Amino acid sequence: MRWSRWIGSALVGICVLVNPLWGTSLQRHPSQAPTPPETLTIEGKKAYIVIFNEPPLVRYEGGVRGLAATSLRVAPQNRREGKLDLQSPASANYLSYLEARQTVFAERLRQRVPEAQWGYAYRIVLNGVVVLIPEDQVEEVARWPEVARLAPIRLNRLFAEPMTPPPLDVSNPLMGAPALWEAVGGPENAGRGIKIGIIDSGVDFSNPMFHDPTLVPPPGFPKGDLALANSKVIVAKVIPSLQDLNNKNINPGHFTAQDLVGHGTHVAAAAAGNFVDLRGTPGARPVTLSGVAPKAFIGSYRVFAPNAATDNVVKAIEEAVADGMDVINISFGSISLGPSEEPDPQVEAVENAVAAGVIVCVAAGNFGPDRASISSPGTAPSAITVGAVTNAHDGFTPGQLRVVQVTSPEPPPNFVRIVGVRANRFPDSLVVPVVDADLLDNGQLDGGGYGCQLLPSALVRDRALLVQRGNCLILTKAFNAWVSGAAALIIYNNQEAGDVIDAVPLAGQFLPTLFLPRSSGLALKNLVATNATNGRETIITLTQASEPLVFERQPHVLLEQSSRGPTPTRLLLIKPDLVTIGGGSYGPAQDDDPRGENRFPRPDPGSLQPTLYDPSGYVFTSGTSFAAPRVAGAAALLKQLHPDWSPADIKAALMTTAARPTGPNEVGLARVMDRGAGLVDLEAARRVLTLVDPPSHSFGSVVVGTPTTLIREFVIKNRSQSATTYTVQAALSPPAPSFLKVDVSPTQLTVPAGGTGTFTLKLTIDASSITSRIDSEGFVLIADGEQTTPRPLYVPFWIRTAPR
Repeated sequence: MRWSRWIGSALVGICVLVNPLWGTSLQRHPSQAPTPPETLTIEGKKAYIVIFNEPPLVRYEGGVRGLAATSLRVAPQNRREGKLDLQSPASANYLSYLEARQTVFAERLRQRVPEAQWGYAYRIVLNGVVVLIPEDQVEEVARWPEVARLAPIRLNRLFAEPMTPPPLDVSNPLMGAPALWEAVGGPENAGRGIKIGIIDSGVDFSNPMFHDPTLVPPPGFPKGDLALANSKVIVAKVIPSLQDLNNKNINPGHFTAQDLVGHGTHVAAAAAGNFVDLRGTPGARPVTLSGVAPKAFIGSYRVFAPNAATDNVVKAIEEAVADGMDVINISFGSISLGPSEEPDPQVEAVENAVAAGVIVCVAAGNFGPDRASISSPGTAPSAITVGAVTNAHDGFTPGQLRVVQVTSPEPPPNFVRIVGVRANRFPDSLVVPVVDADLLDNGQLDGGGYGCQLLPSALVRDRALLVQRGNCLILTKAFNAWVSGAAALIIYNNQEAGDVIDAVPLAGQFLPTLFLPRSSGLALKNLVATNATNGRETIITLTQASEPLVFERQPHVLLEQSSRGPTPTRLLLIKPDLVTIGGGSYGPAQDDDPRGENRFPRPDPGSLQPTLYDPSGYVFTSGTSFAAPRVAGAAALLKQLHPDWSPADIKAALMTTAARPTGPNEVGLARVMDRGAGLVDLEAARRVLTLVDPPSHSFGSVVVGTPTTLIREFVIKNRSQSATTYTVQAALSPPAPSFLKVDVSPTQLTVPAGGTGTFTLKLTIDASSITSRIDSEGFVLIADGEQTTPRPLYVPFWIRTAPR
């Protein structure tokens, strides 16, 4: 690998002297270097991000002679269009300074560790470089005085489950998007001028949701692969991981901005896909689809090419900030480092992107219902971390379905048409007799025909076995059917599940398996019984469906797999911040190869990421991956409505106006660490002109042995044109522990137009009554008679208490 490939552009106009020792004020004694954490091994070398002592551009507050501060916190004048101005003289000079520093490090590394290899360099959201270091020299590099720490590089995973879905055509109204569209000039203007960066697996540029001839790219765009980018998708970049760049077996076909998986395509469409009418599209639903912000620009940064690791994810965040994205969406993550004292580079990059004025939305993860299962970088305090709920519809695309046709004897005229959902690879066509486990065991083995016990092979062999769901694992049913010699397994829902199908993927397991709604299963069961009474076998043909299957579902129910809080970091933050539609999603995917990233011949290693594919170009899928971009689209609309609002303001507007519906199983019944502030409500968010900072608060874990008082101050920002008087009240959510008391002060305050006011939340803990660890939560309500708020603003808080 040539060093010049990685060091970057030539240095221009550097007027600051560079000390090769990086300044004695930042030096650390060699004995202070911590043991480097575990990380990826690439070609026998350890892969780290070398984080330097000096801050990146976003965080530089001065201190270097001749270089003005660039951080918006202390240099608000270094702002352009609401974000950090990367082109200002102060920014350009400090970036050149950091480049010179990194060049000095690179030369030192080349001389002292000649086997090392240099990868991506970061200067905006991190100050660091990716380096492959021989294992026996890692600790030496960690002790160099300019090095703050060696951050590990870890692999990320996409948060998609190819199971049940809500279609985009109903998710937008359920979120209240049409009301916000009208506030910004109607659907034909919704998101116009706002740039949403999608860091993911790329975009399928051939899909019509990513074409809009009415849009004119901003000056300087398109960027990246100009053969793919257009007036809608204005950035088309591929940013491979160092692991893949150094893998000699990787097929170069992966290194394209085109989406080979389908995940990024679906994510981008959920955020900002253009309106498309699918009537007449073979295999698609006859509906009109769009993203939440259909007129927004999309910047596509493909990092799953095929693998996304810490190094290229951080680089993509930096590229998106440098390209001027207003919003960034990240629908993937890696297992959090936990309560480590060392910052997570992905979290640090997100925090710095927000500090630069960019809104960042992150999927919470699909590791629920376990507690503390929020993934990185969803643990970033300033990110809008999003969990997922169901929609009013579920469904499956034709490729996921099989039609059960009774071919012999002829079924009665009123026999229901049966469509089932396949759970694994299934023949395109299968003609087979069907037998009912309930008739074979006569209720003697397990009753109800559940298939939880082995059945006589002579009666099952080369037949499709019909069993009822429940009483044992689905894998147990599949194993028993396989051992008994069945040709296929057909599972119909039990009474509890009814006609809603939640298919369980069984890829590579035992034998072809099909799931049926209860009504269809009972119809087939009754027909089999009637034919058996007359001494006749029921022969069925299983063929692929030609149109999607759609059925109703109760909306606003938290997905079981949606990750829960608190964050697995020492701060124990309230995450997710919000929830929205993501428990399935109908939208575009790749339509050229069902193998996805695994389309290339060996020795290419391929990828373990799930493929979203359908010949129609549209699929049903599920996960927090598709909740986050809907919030990214919502944030884009609010940014369009209020261009002077900061990322924190946008986050507060979405969180404090969230809804908490309390119907059966609805998300309002969940705990704060399951659903955050609640369900995104854009009709309410469009009306709010009062903002609260912070919009939630975790007091963390408190070990008490004596009476303890905890206080947190909150700021109310009145963004309206008139003075407003607010009433403030607080309460603990049931079950409220007797040892915990909550108060707010003042309970009423008046804030002038454009001004701010403060109130304090006080928790009093009676230590003598605590006998075990308890998690408690509550909320603050801020009301002004709907003068600047659509309803009382809701600010949740949480605390974990334990006896000393």
